[in-house]
Amino acid sequence: MIGSMYVIVEENKYQLQKYDSDGEMDMPVKRRGDSRRGQLRHAFSEALPNEDPRRRSATMTEAKEYAYSRLQQELNNAQSELKLKDEECEKLLKVRDQIGEELEELTASLFEEANRMVQDANIKRMHTEKLLAEANHQVEVLQAEVIALKQLVLTSTPSTPNKHLHPQISKGDTPKEKEKKKEKGLTPFWKTHRRSTSHHQFTQEDRVMAEAQHEAMSDRCSEVDDVCFEEFKSWRHSPSLSRNCPFIARIAAEDICTCLNFTNTHLAERVLTCVENNSLAIEPIPGDTPYMGKCELSQVPKVCKYKVKLGEDNTWNCISQHCRNRITAVCDFFMYVRYIQQGLVKSADKDVFYEIVKLRKQMALARLGYV
Repeated sequence: MIGSMYVIVEENKYQLQKYDSDGEMDMPVKRRGDSRRGQLRHAFSEALPNEDPRRRSATMTEAKEYAYSRLQQELNNAQSELKLKDEECEKLLKVRDQIGEELEELTASLFEEANRMVQDANIKRMHTEKLLAEANHQVEVLQAEVIALKQLVLTSTPSTPNKHLHPQISKGDTPKEKEKKKEKGLTPFWKTHRRSTSHHQFTQEDRVMAEAQHEAMSDRCSEVDDVCFEEFKSWRHSPSLSRNCPFIARIAAEDICTCLNFTNTHLAERVLTCVENNSLAIEPIPGDTPYMGKCELSQVPKVCKYKVKLGEDNTWNCISQHCRNRITAVCDFFMYVRYIQQGLVKSADKDVFYEIVKLRKQMALARLGYV
């Protein structure tokens, strides 16, 4: 063993000496009872023979081997514990790397989910803004229609009677009867009775509205296509702009495609697609003096007052007044059909069908050039 050590010799159990690392005897260790042991050693010195040096060196060798084996065992235990510690450290490093990868994946998935939610919110916002713009446009159209109806209404008042509502006034209004009434001094009540100015303004609005209602009633068709009306009623239960529906397919074949049948067939097909998708824009060409140019749809030289843009394309195509009227007639039809699809039209089936027939008539008149 490294350093000094104590060895008890079995043959001489009464001697306890200190040896250094080389096996040489060092100073004796003083302990309690050394004097007594010295006496005993002196007493037995004559009886016991001297110790053998070879036996003492063998004992020291065994002690060194024993100490070396213990140190070797402790070293092996320390190495095994260190190996276990290294394995635990490797496991912890693997767990740390795995947790880091999972954290990165979770962060990436959270960012993707946040981006998707932002995109969905933007799409919903754009859709809502589009619906709001359409609703505002519809409100403006309805307000303009109400104002126009008020201006076109004609009612029967004492000052200005409506003769078609009161046919008894016009009966007997021949020149001879008028002369007789003048000779007798008979004056109708409606010519002598006067109202205030404010009342006159109110009745004028009513007259305009009544006249507009009368024109709308007179503009209705006298006979209705029963087959088309049945198709319309079945279509209104689940309205759609798809041409798979018999009602839309009929109108597309009879009115829409013929109204948008131009010389430039490729551009005409794109115009029809944009009208169906509600992605077409028509604007008047700026300037007070129109110029003679080539209409992109009809391919003939005409005065082009308007320009049209198709979808996301930034190119504007110059068109004539006639082509513009035909396109707007089709757009009016699709706008009304979209209102029906969105549930904004609450009228009865016949009234809605009459309005659709009126729009079909408008497309036919625009195609023939009457609009």
